[in-house]
Amino acid sequence: MAERLSTYSPNQVSVVITHEATGIAHIVTGFSEDSIVSIERNAETFTLYRGADDTKTRIYNSDSSATIMIPLQQTSNSNDILTDLYEFDRATLNSTGLFSIQIKDLTGRSTYFAAEAYIAIVPNSAFSNSMELREWSIHASSLDTYIGGNSRFSQDDANAVGALGGSIAPQWTP
Repeated sequence: MAERLSTYSPNQVSVVITHEATGIAHIVTGFSEDSIVSIERNAETFTLYRGADDTKTRIYNSDSSATIMIPLQQTSNSNDILTDLYEFDRATLNSTGLFSIQIKDLTGRSTYFAAEAYIAIVPNSAFSNSMELREWSIHASSLDTYIGGNSRFSQDDANAVGALGGSIAPQWTP
């Protein structure tokens, strides 16, 4: 069976921060040249336990927290928004500084969403004769994740997704 041609466009990756307490919704812009966003789970979902007698058990961990790294150009106006969110959170200390974050590949099916996130630490800063980056570390207490592809499904793949309980939007069907 022939592979389907996929399309990915880096400028179609969207990072949106919504802060309920102030009513702002901000589309993050000014990403670094080489990286837009990275998302890393803070714990493995299953870990393997090995007994002295070579019995094995996998142990489920319900931790769905994650760390999201967003490297921005030093000139990005999103640095101002993130700095002010950080300062708002530090000043209030009552959870009104929490914000939601959604990351989506608009040319594919990958989506990530956290209803409660916060800036873990402000980035280090440097100034030089070239563009420097501000790498923002955002902690998400619980991240909903769907890692999908960027091409239409073959009939076999569509059947497999359906058998696993997934659904396929019409634009991706064979």
